[in-house]
Amino acid sequence: MNYLIIGSELFLLKKQLNQILKENSLDNNSMDTIFYDGLSNDFTIASVIDDCNTPPFFNKKKTVILNNPSFLSTQKSLNDHDSEILEKYLKNPSLDADLIFYGDITLDKRKKLVKLVQSSCRVFQFERLSTAEFNSYVSKQITQNHVQVTPEGKAELLNRLPNDLENFHSELEKMALYGNELDKEAITKLISRPLDEDVFHLVNDVVNRNMKSALHLWDDLYMLNKDPIYLVALLASQFRLLYQVRTYLDMGYHEKEIQKELKVHPFRVTKAIESLRGLSKERCLEILNSLAELDQSFKMGLGDKKAGFELFLVRTAR
Repeated sequence: MNYLIIGSELFLLKKQLNQILKENSLDNNSMDTIFYDGLSNDFTIASVIDDCNTPPFFNKKKTVILNNPSFLSTQKSLNDHDSEILEKYLKNPSLDADLIFYGDITLDKRKKLVKLVQSSCRVFQFERLSTAEFNSYVSKQITQNHVQVTPEGKAELLNRLPNDLENFHSELEKMALYGNELDKEAITKLISRPLDEDVFHLVNDVVNRNMKSALHLWDDLYMLNKDPIYLVALLASQFRLLYQVRTYLDMGYHEKEIQKELKVHPFRVTKAIESLRGLSKERCLEILNSLAELDQSFKMGLGDKKAGFELFLVRTAR
């Protein structure tokens, strides 16, 4: 059997892959589990197909996993010879092997090879959940795992979790081991807030000119040894996104159209639109210019980084 397992939700991709391996009485370390990386310079289609056609060592079946099959996307294509080899195999696959195309890619459905893969493989596609779907999933898992959380604790938990199932299940293990009911204070101590979320709040403080909150958040980040150079890069990335989203909004684009144009996760576009209230393109460009100047001064070793970052916050958030 051939499989196509793709999407941006890594947790569900891994879960599906492990289920197929388990059905074949295999795991990631078995001699009959073979991994290839489609982005490696050493990767060849001929090697993959040779492995598929080689009998398994100790099991009834072997599993050949091709990570990052970028030739199925718009990034690159196989040459005619390799395409012919793969097409021939897909039309007549080995009964002793499962070939799995696996990874976070966007299929180029115009390609003849992609159409053949879709028709000859069992397809699983797992994209990131929407905010509402993710919150519902978290609630369900908390109940199923008998974790006791107060309403205030649950609200704080959702506030601290990125929209990422793998991260959530890691945090769920900690909560299950806690034993007692988790209130807001316990969640605050147990679950660390992701850096991206802190940067999002910092962006909002700057946009809303909330200097006191911005400086308080910066103090927290500094105590966690977050490098100002790294924070400047993250802020610049977020404000570039805000500028792009504002541009498309001014052109009359709707949220889903912007997501498609920018090719970013829907959650980021939704958050960007929330942050844009009261932020003009002109002010966004001013902030981006300030961040560029700050980045240059840091890299040239001009002045203290901590003081420089604080001065940037004072000037832009006041």
